[in-house]
Amino acid sequence: MIGRKPKKRAQATRRKEPKRISFSWKAFVYNSVNGVRNLPWRKIGWFVFVILPLALVIGVYQWMQNPEHLTIASVEVSGDLNVLNKSQLEPVIQPYTMTNLYLLDAKSLEAAIESNTWVNSASMTKIWPDKLAIKIFEQKPVAFWGDDKMLAENGEIIDAIQKEKKGLLPTLYSPREKGREMAANFLRIQRWMKGLPFKIVSFKEDTRGSWRVKLNNGLVLKIGKNEQKKRLRRFMVGYEQSLVSVIDQVKSVDLRYTNGFAVQWRNGLSADSVFNARRKKG
Repeated sequence: MIGRKPKKRAQATRRKEPKRISFSWKAFVYNSVNGVRNLPWRKIGWFVFVILPLALVIGVYQWMQNPEHLTIASVEVSGDLNVLNKSQLEPVIQPYTMTNLYLLDAKSLEAAIESNTWVNSASMTKIWPDKLAIKIFEQKPVAFWGDDKMLAENGEIIDAIQKEKKGLLPTLYSPREKGREMAANFLRIQRWMKGLPFKIVSFKEDTRGSWRVKLNNGLVLKIGKNEQKKRLRRFMVGYEQSLVSVIDQVKSVDLRYTNGFAVQWRNGLSADSVFNARRKKG
């Protein structure tokens, strides 16, 4: 037709092929390394090495502040106990152990146990997570101190007595309560009188420091406060030379003389009557 433009033939569209993605290990590693380098390592370090451990410590601390956690399940009491036993100490121990090992006031518990007359010292060992071991070091009495107290081997005065020990342990006493010194002097007297066939049952010192010893046969030795060793040696010689055969008739011996000693006889007897009676029996 005249005046009309011929239509263009539609061109066939070419199908687009998908782009191929190439993968390069070298590029991957490079990008990864750069990515790691760009991380905020300082902040991460603070979090991992400071904040996280601190938070953990605070959390554990708060958890242990609760006495219902890690409660003490068992208490072991040990020691060379002759007077005390666990049942006597339980009323003292129990109030302190109604908590956990962390909150346990060990010092106060030790002080409470050591307030017992027969306890010399106590030590605590916490065995995690729930066990407490208590070791008791008991007072060891070596003598009676007067009529109503006892003397421990460390020289301390025990404000209690063991009645069953009467007659088995000697009696010591000084109004100045110098227990350690009296115990040491008692041992000295035993050494000085070694060989005498009698046992010392009483050793006392008066306010002036004068010594007085009683033997298990009832004999009393008045030693005084000076030259005690010399005076006892003098008695030992006199005993072996003249008193050994009549010692059961002697009530007391006064050694407080410069030379020699005075003898007091039982039942008002005189020396002559005692020795004459011995001669007649012989």
